[in-house]
Amino acid sequence: MGYFVNRLAVVVWLLCCSVTVLAAPLETLIEEQTRAYNNHDVTAYSGYFHPDVEVYNYPDHPITAGKGALIEATGKTFKERKPQAVVEKVIVLGDKVVTRELASFSVGGMRQSAKVIKIYQFQNGLIRRMTFMN
Repeated sequence: MGYFVNRLAVVVWLLCCSVTVLAAPLETLIEEQTRAYNNHDVTAYSGYFHPDVEVYNYPDHPITAGKGALIEATGKTFKERKPQAVVEKVIVLGDKVVTRELASFSVGGMRQSAKVIKIYQFQNGLIRRMTFMN
């Protein structure tokens, strides 16, 4: 019986470790993507997105579709609003990452902030869909 319990413990431990290893790359991608966003580097930022990226307001109201539209919208936002984001919480679930963020931006020369939930869905290591909840 002891042999079985020890083997079971090893299997559980390996499963836990493998989930952590699989989750780490997506969380790292979100950190790097946020850094590019905060640096207002549209080229670096757009490098994290799939060519056919779709961006939505929750639950299914389209904002942009395609990497070209994302680059155009983001470049304009960077120039006009000087946004910044602080990722406060990250949850990784399979090919999805959910973040809670504190976003700040300029409107009419005044800085404003808002809490935002983002749901990222990845495909082949790139963000395929991004949904905003606020």
